[in-house]
Amino acid sequence: MPQPIDPQTEIGRITAAERIQQIAERASLAAQTRMTDETELQRVNAESQVHQTRQKSEEVDEELQRHNPFMGRRRKRKRGEKEEQLADHTLYSPHDRGGGADDTFDHDFDVTV
Repeated sequence: MPQPIDPQTEIGRITAAERIQQIAERASLAAQTRMTDETELQRVNAESQVHQTRQKSEEVDEELQRHNPFMGRRRKRKRGEKEEQLADHTLYSPHDRGGGADDTFDHDFDVTV
């Protein structure tokens, strides 16, 4: 024999199901908003902090040393070599000579247009 349908009970069940769906939707939206806020906060923190550069690995240094073994090494000057280099050097100002402002140069610079 069929059970009689109680309209009040059925309306109560439908209303409860709708409320449960609305609560689930609100919880989902709240979780999305929270994740967005946390992501934004992490981005701001990452942009406002100064990061240190990573140290080069020894493998990279060994590879560079193998390809270019004399990189970074300077030749030591011998005595008297500075004068030889100065003779080959083109002087552009009194400071290049090394004497300072005591040296006087007579220049006749004539610009006509």
